[in-house]
Amino acid sequence: MKLYFFGGSFDPPHRGHLSIIQSCIMESQQFVLIPVKQSPFKEQPPEASAYHRIRMLKLLISKIDYPITIDDWEINNPAPNYTYDTIRHLQTDYPQYDLCMVIGGDQLTSFHNWKNYGEIMDLVQIVAFNRKKSEFKYPEGMQISWVKDFQVDISSRLVRNKITAGHLPRNDITLEVLEYIQSNHLYGYLE
Repeated sequence: MKLYFFGGSFDPPHRGHLSIIQSCIMESQQFVLIPVKQSPFKEQPPEASAYHRIRMLKLLISKIDYPITIDDWEINNPAPNYTYDTIRHLQTDYPQYDLCMVIGGDQLTSFHNWKNYGEIMDLVQIVAFNRKKSEFKYPEGMQISWVKDFQVDISSRLVRNKITAGHLPRNDITLEVLEYIQSNHLYGYLE
């Protein structure tokens, strides 16, 4: 049995994330979303609090008829966290599953800098989405399953920038997430 897990800031979660989730649940027996506390490769922490990001994720997946787990282990872990640690956590919680790590193709450019990246390649199958159709040179021995025909090119940063500039990114995020952002005045949203 396969467990797909997808980690990220989800600051905010957008239609690209939704499209990835919808593609992956067809291939998995279990799907886990893992919002991160702080990416080791980003200087700034997420703008929205852990509470708001989890609430927005719940809204993003609310219409999907499939049991998706939002695992708050990383967000609640007081120690610095790395993907390798999360994989070990998932192996403990889901010992009967083969783990498949869902990542964006852009993450592959820095994958060789990840803590214990060689062990990660041994422990999980990597499922990659390439939103810009770029080619990447990735570590030798890496086994990657590319999701074909992925056409969504949205980033959370782009969504935040639009909101800060006073534009409502209706095409980039779901109505439920947009309404949540508005009602909670996230990302500089002003009525």
